[in-house]
Amino acid sequence: MLPRKPLSSVLTQKIPIDQDFNINGERELERKYEITKAENRQDLQSNGKEHELALLRKITESRIDGKTDEKHAGTLTRTPRRNLIILSPPRSGSSFLGKLFDSNSKIMYWFEPLRVVQKNLFHDNLSSDKQILSYKNDCINVIESTFKCDFTVLNNNTIAEYSKDDSRWASSALASRFLCPPALAHLNRSSSCLPLSHAMLKNICNAHNHTVVKILIGRVPNDSIANLQELLVRRESHDVRLLHLVRDPRAIIYSVVQSVKWLNETYLSKDFSLYVGRMCNRTVNNLRFGLSTPPSWLRGRFKVIRYEDLINNAIIISQELYKFARFEWSASVEEWINDHNRPPRDAEQQGPYSLYRNVSEVIDNWKNAPMDLIKVVEDNCGDLMHMLGYERLAYMK
Repeated sequence: MLPRKPLSSVLTQKIPIDQDFNINGERELERKYEITKAENRQDLQSNGKEHELALLRKITESRIDGKTDEKHAGTLTRTPRRNLIILSPPRSGSSFLGKLFDSNSKIMYWFEPLRVVQKNLFHDNLSSDKQILSYKNDCINVIESTFKCDFTVLNNNTIAEYSKDDSRWASSALASRFLCPPALAHLNRSSSCLPLSHAMLKNICNAHNHTVVKILIGRVPNDSIANLQELLVRRESHDVRLLHLVRDPRAIIYSVVQSVKWLNETYLSKDFSLYVGRMCNRTVNNLRFGLSTPPSWLRGRFKVIRYEDLINNAIIISQELYKFARFEWSASVEEWINDHNRPPRDAEQQGPYSLYRNVSEVIDNWKNAPMDLIKVVEDNCGDLMHMLGYERLAYMK
């Protein structure tokens, strides 16, 4: 394992930082489920009927895992709602980081809500200034809706896209046993959950104390955290902090090459070098913006964490991140870490998107990459590696 300087010291040098069912039960549940879905759709069209009101009450009264939870019983005494945005490049371990918050039943976790905006609504088409501005406004509206638990600004088409998008399954709140009955797990994912509605989302959101949103930095308008200013300056409405996850760029690019087939065997091309350089440069620019001379609206509300530090000391680092976000720590987080911070035990727990971590393998796996690939990354990401304390491989020889 290559030595890494402590992140704080490196950044200080570079940048001043101040149940089970029988077959009959299944069939009956499926029948009731289809009726419920149809009724729910009718409710959406008529702006709410008694059925949806009952549905919303059930959501509030049930915990994510179907058990009773004191936070849903009687009058809920809340701490002030606090919100956290997780930002990261692709293949940086942000899904693992996100689950450290999703495993806490007091937190409403949203996995990649901007993916729906970018791919399903804009179809990755941001070729004009008008489209870029519209995309930025839609992104701000979506994120702000999750903070305010008010989704009325989102049209029915957007809500429908969130209902069927796979990202829903990464959120315990949006894919709970009540909303997505386990007896229907054999169905297509988009058909095995109740469709969401504005009122349902509001009720689910209000059943949690805080909100965490995970976003790939490439889906932030113009790849810049500066474009999130509108969310952070509204302090009277939101309490928002930004957490930027970083990782050794050699590990990121090697993971991307392994999981994204179009990049395979093209790492010697000019286009690949440009891809690597753009990814590292936007990370450098965002870190400098957030740490070097941060604007007043960001000062004290921006934190950087290295993925390698997180998985090496998952519980300690997670507790520090909870303090930064000012969330209440939960023993369920530690339980999740202990269950997942280990090597995968079977095929279902393996794969590029697995949340189970073999620490030494995860950290050092990039060393299996072709030397030419490593050299491309080091040549294009030198500033970022130096800033974050990652030593060049050639330096060790």
